Amino acid sequence: MKKRIPSSIMTVLYAFLTTWAFVRACRISTFHIMGGLFFLFSFLLYRQFSQWRRRNSRPSRSAPITAALTAALFTAFYLLADYETLLAGLTSRLFRLGHLLIIGAGLFILFDTLVLAFFLWADSVTLCCDTDTVSRIYQRLPLISFCLCLTGWLPYFLNNYPGVMTVDSLNQYGQIIGALPMSNHHPWVHTQMIRLFYTIGMALSGDPITGLGLFTLTQMLIMAGIFAYLMDTLVRLKVRMGVCLSVLAFYALLPYNAIYMVTMWKDILFSGMVLLFSTLLFRFLVAIRTDSIRITYRTGFLYVLSGFGMCLLRSNGFYAFLLTLPFLLVCFRRAWKKHIMLNLLILLSVLTVKGPVMNAAQVASPDFVESLSIPIQLAARVYADGEPVSEEEDAMWNRILDTSKIQDSYQSFCSDHMKNLIRQGDQAYLEAHKADYLKLWLRFGLEHPGAYLRGYLDATKGYWFPDVPNVIGSDERIAQNPYGLTARPLFHNPVTIKIREILFKLPDMIPVYGLLFSLGSMFWLCILLAGKTFVSPFRRRLIVFLPNAAIMATLFLATPVYNEFRYAYSMLLTIPLFVLCALGGEKEG
Repeated sequence: MKKRIPSSIMTVLYAFLTTWAFVRACRISTFHIMGGLFFLFSFLLYRQFSQWRRRNSRPSRSAPITAALTAALFTAFYLLADYETLLAGLTSRLFRLGHLLIIGAGLFILFDTLVLAFFLWADSVTLCCDTDTVSRIYQRLPLISFCLCLTGWLPYFLNNYPGVMTVDSLNQYGQIIGALPMSNHHPWVHTQMIRLFYTIGMALSGDPITGLGLFTLTQMLIMAGIFAYLMDTLVRLKVRMGVCLSVLAFYALLPYNAIYMVTMWKDILFSGMVLLFSTLLFRFLVAIRTDSIRITYRTGFLYVLSGFGMCLLRSNGFYAFLLTLPFLLVCFRRAWKKHIMLNLLILLSVLTVKGPVMNAAQVASPDFVESLSIPIQLAARVYADGEPVSEEEDAMWNRILDTSKIQDSYQSFCSDHMKNLIRQGDQAYLEAHKADYLKLWLRFGLEHPGAYLRGYLDATKGYWFPDVPNVIGSDERIAQNPYGLTARPLFHNPVTIKIREILFKLPDMIPVYGLLFSLGSMFWLCILLAGKTFVSPFRRRLIVFLPNAAIMATLFLATPVYNEFRYAYSMLLTIPLFVLCALGGEKEG
């Protein structure tokens, strides 16, 4: 028989590899005492985990496999995003490859241990109360949640009245007053919602600021109502008071939630609709096995309304719905008639608006190049990196844009400059020869795989890698505009300015808290929670993750900016529901 390597030797090896990865990832010297301390920490961690697992925990067969796959994914993300820094100072290809393999092994061992430990720990977590008796305050948590959310957001509303309006918002305002042609570049339905309140405000006071303020206030009420509906779901399942209060604090007190609630972006109401849609999916699942939640006509109405909003308040929401739809019908096949009818209502209403209604209103569609952010960035990266291009290929690219301007205009984190180069060139020729340029793009990628990979990583990194800073809350009041709109803050003084400054600087100062402001960190958390849901007895709840997973997939395929917080805001808002899916609630069949 082969002799097994003693566990103590393996523990030392794991700790050494993990420390190697830690030293390189954290950019500290091999002489630094923190390296030695982390080796000791890693050794004790692996030793204690091994003993704990042998004595107390018996994971399901799928848990170690799922943990390993999750760890491999996290390791790949880390190496792809940070490989240049990890290999800094190394020139030999052999040394670089060996170093990368060692760092990858250390990261995988650490991630695998921590993910599996989380899965095993989560098996003992109970989010729901065992008792049938709950206090009056607990029963009123949905109403309390609604009121406290509005209270938490009110100072931002008063300080930014009638609301935050950036270039996007002002473009929609220009369409409303007839200064710009109607376009679906910013969702037409959202523009019409603003128009409704603009019209009411003008009728009441003759002042557009009144109508814009009414829209912002209505947005706050809608979002507070959606959060209260989620809280009602928690209360009906008797989720512990401490958990409910944490969820309330998440929505009412986090500063980016507050500033977004008073910002006129389609992304805010869109994210609320996605959260409501996901909450209703969860209710459909839980209702199968418990009487605490019942499916009524109101539930069906809210489902259709949220699906309608998800599809029309942002262009990628419709694609996300279509991607999710087949899985929904399979998941709820036992009640297929009801779910086919509900989803058919969503599709018919959306297609009616996107077709006959918008055509009658002469709403222009976004131009073709707007949907080509990622392909454009990848091809442009070849020129930006100065890689050689054949005369034939260069001539074909020059037919639609001036390639000599790419190196000066290219920005790895945003595709706007490249899209504008095509708009200044011959976009009509590109549209007329789509197949030819698709073949060119694919051939170009095969010839320049490194540039394509670098271009893709830089164009999407902020959504999947934690250590990418976000600029949140920098927009306030109304941006400079030609329409004469100016903010009229109702409550504004040096004290409020200082408090706001401090609130948005705290994430840069406080460890762990700062992770709540990192899209990459929250994306990793969602993957972790999805993995725990997969290894749990209520695996069907993965359907709740699908709408946001589809939205993130569309961002990976077409995002114009590498790290725009509002584009993935729906994922952030739905995290409390993901926690409930993974760690608690009634088990359904």
